[in-house]
Amino acid sequence: MRLHLILRHRALALVLGSLPLAGILLWAQQPKPQARATSGRALPALWRSNTTGKEYRVQVDKDRFYAEWVNVPPESVKHGAFIRSECHRVGSKWIGTSSVRLPCTVGEGAKEHIGNTCRLQLRIEIDSIGPDRIVGHGETLRRFDCQSCRVDEAGWGEFVWVPKKPRAGGRAR
Repeated sequence: MRLHLILRHRALALVLGSLPLAGILLWAQQPKPQARATSGRALPALWRSNTTGKEYRVQVDKDRFYAEWVNVPPESVKHGAFIRSECHRVGSKWIGTSSVRLPCTVGEGAKEHIGNTCRLQLRIEIDSIGPDRIVGHGETLRRFDCQSCRVDEAGWGEFVWVPKKPRAGGRAR
């Protein structure tokens, strides 16, 4: 590990040594990368999607982002429904996948019932994480065959999550 650090410093010295003094000063004045969401103020644990109404437990750990759907309807719980997302930081974005297991309803009206339960892997990207909102986009299903769990057409949809507000008495609503 010591050799690695020495090599990193020599590489930095070589880069800096090749820049004129004005270039070094400009480099030093450049804005630093945005602080991680977990540094400074802690993020709220529970978030609500303005797009879908789903609520997620969110955790940011170093360069990893985790989210899990927590307000799963009781009927869907019986069928093992979940959405779990994991992203890793790439530059200023968070890129990853959502593992999804959702029951598919078939039929209409009184004949509507859960015909199948499908597992999917969908892409998700988080553009920004702050204490007041999480903004991103995820892969959406435009045409989906519920019987075979086959995605016929996918697209991308934007989303905004906001912290879940506590109810009177200190409980989140």
